[in-house]
Amino acid sequence: MESCLAEMTVSSILEEAFVGDPFPGHDRINHTLADLQVIVRQQRPDWRIALEHMKGVYVIHDQTTGARYVGSAYGDTGIWQRWSTYATTLHGNNVGLQELVPDKGEDYFRVNMKFALLEFWSMRTDDAHVLERESYWKEVLNARTLGHNKN
Repeated sequence: MESCLAEMTVSSILEEAFVGDPFPGHDRINHTLADLQVIVRQQRPDWRIALEHMKGVYVIHDQTTGARYVGSAYGDTGIWQRWSTYATTLHGNNVGLQELVPDKGEDYFRVNMKFALLEFWSMRTDDAHVLERESYWKEVLNARTLGHNKN
């Protein structure tokens, strides 16, 4: 650092501190658990508004092993609340992911687990449809046989 400090220049100073990436769109989410933890902790309104009134099917992809977990958000909670549970617990109270935390550790989860939406709908969508699509994606992505889904 000291060897190149004299050559550095400040190109700009932001008016506000950087608080993470703005909401990229439902079809462009590919964020680590660490990213989600920052977003949830800061209660980013752009993310919250976009996700709290949506049901959906999501995948959590382990970047190191390639194993997947497929889950869904339905009922009255929406995607925001479901993902907030992951931000708080690391595992979202899922048995397959809970088993990994002691072995892999918290830092592993924050860095390696990436979240993406596979499908998303309004809160008016029937829960049975969401659960049917979740089951479909578990089969397609081999989440039960090669991933972390236990059901």
